[in-house]
Amino acid sequence: MIGKLLFGAGGSSMFGLAWVFLKIGFVFFGGGFLLIPLLHHELVVNRAWLTQTEFIDGVAISQLTPGPVAILATFCGFHQGGVVGAVVATVFVFLPAFALMVVMTRVYERARQMDGARRVMDGFLPAIVGLLIASAFDIGRVTILTPWHAVVGVLALVALVRFSVSPALLILGGAIAGALIGR
Repeated sequence: MIGKLLFGAGGSSMFGLAWVFLKIGFVFFGGGFLLIPLLHHELVVNRAWLTQTEFIDGVAISQLTPGPVAILATFCGFHQGGVVGAVVATVFVFLPAFALMVVMTRVYERARQMDGARRVMDGFLPAIVGLLIASAFDIGRVTILTPWHAVVGVLALVALVRFSVSPALLILGGAIAGALIGR
């Protein structure tokens, strides 16, 4: 029993899992989509805890849940260590943000008035956009396999940007299109 708590089904240490998601949690600010490129690099490229397809499935599942993209941490944790791994990954990815919010609620009013703090936050935005574009490119290279896939992707982009269609509806539409079109 203790061995299962310390080591997941895939042999990955729960301590290792906790450490990875704690580090990711420290840079998890500005919205959950910032996590996509970081999670992809850490979980698919560096550690091979998830395949590219599993990663994309995890992102899709996280978009269907009423939680943030960080739910992908739960997905990966479960993949590595079952329920215990899911709990460990989830707790540790949210722990830094939780601790920061406890501290920030005490100093928020003073901090938001500081020009330096506002300038630092404004500097994050271009970096976040770049990370999202890079992540979209990496994911697109392995998921857009035919011209039909490209058409579905472009239609989803237009529907989201131009008409503000819910991402959940776009994912559902993509699933239906995939079932109809096939590979």
